Amino acid sequence: MRCLSYVLLGVLLLPLFAGGGGGLPSAQAATGCEGSIESPVWNETVQRHALVPFSSWNEPYYEDDVWIEDVEKRPSSGTSVASNDALHPEEYWMYNPSWPLPALDLFTKGHYITMEVGNDSVGALRLNLSSSHRTTFCVTLSSLVGNDTQPVDADVYLMTESQYNRYENVYQMVHGGWWMWDAAFSDQGDMDLSNIPPEWRSFDPTGWQSYRDVHQYESRSSATFSVSLDGPEVYSSLFGSDDWQDFYLVIDTWNNTHDTDAPAPGTVVLAEVTVIAESRSVLFPPWTVPLVLLGIFATLIIVPVVLNKRYMEAGLGGADTSTLSSSTSVPHLEQVGSGDDG
Repeated sequence: MRCLSYVLLGVLLLPLFAGGGGGLPSAQAATGCEGSIESPVWNETVQRHALVPFSSWNEPYYEDDVWIEDVEKRPSSGTSVASNDALHPEEYWMYNPSWPLPALDLFTKGHYITMEVGNDSVGALRLNLSSSHRTTFCVTLSSLVGNDTQPVDADVYLMTESQYNRYENVYQMVHGGWWMWDAAFSDQGDMDLSNIPPEWRSFDPTGWQSYRDVHQYESRSSATFSVSLDGPEVYSSLFGSDDWQDFYLVIDTWNNTHDTDAPAPGTVVLAEVTVIAESRSVLFPPWTVPLVLLGIFATLIIVPVVLNKRYMEAGLGGADTSTLSSSTSVPHLEQVGSGDDG
């Protein structure tokens, strides 16, 4: 009986010690990107995208003594607008993709990809992640100085398609896509966004989020993280059909609206990306999470009730009077009546 009480008490106190580490765990991957690697099949398993400051809007573009005024001289396809600008190596098809975007195969094999990201720009890889695989990303960023490479700080994000679309809109706003930007926000965009909680940033014109609001790795030269999906990323609408979400691995080299991001490095960033997909042997359905939480809460309620009941019942059992002998009976005194006196 006493052992059972100790066990129940230990179960009750276990959640108190389980959270002793303090803070939320990092989203870093437990293992590195090691596994079989194949060459990507572009536009079938991976698609390359880019955002550059001179492509989205028909306005003059100025950066580091480069001035592009004549919009009519911009090529229609095949070459970069800033082909004479060493800070922007992106090709035209990267920032002007053909629509609709092609449907990608599920990402189930490892790939190694290198891409150059211009200054004040964005390089992105579009992927169709599989919920039956654990996907690990390893990103290393560097810049070419002379004949040598050296680490350079930038920002790495993982986003769903809808999150990337909002991020793209903010990029276009900052780079002249919204005529009221300078008057309303100017250099105060970072300060305004820092005062808004993450759950409310989607209601702000400058607000955007990464996947699960944790897969953002800012002001660093490398990042390693992993993602395991509960199921296919599909957004359901009350007034439309289901919206299948692809994922975007984003290399950010512009001074975005986050407070802790890296500024534009002033150089071309070389991103080496390794993506490994590992098959998951055990897959638990999403409803197991609330079931486990329900079991924990039920335990926290039931255990105190059982312990209290055991305590109240201890020592209340009746004694067996048949085992008592006459010699153990309580003696009593007989009082002499007052009429017997003298």
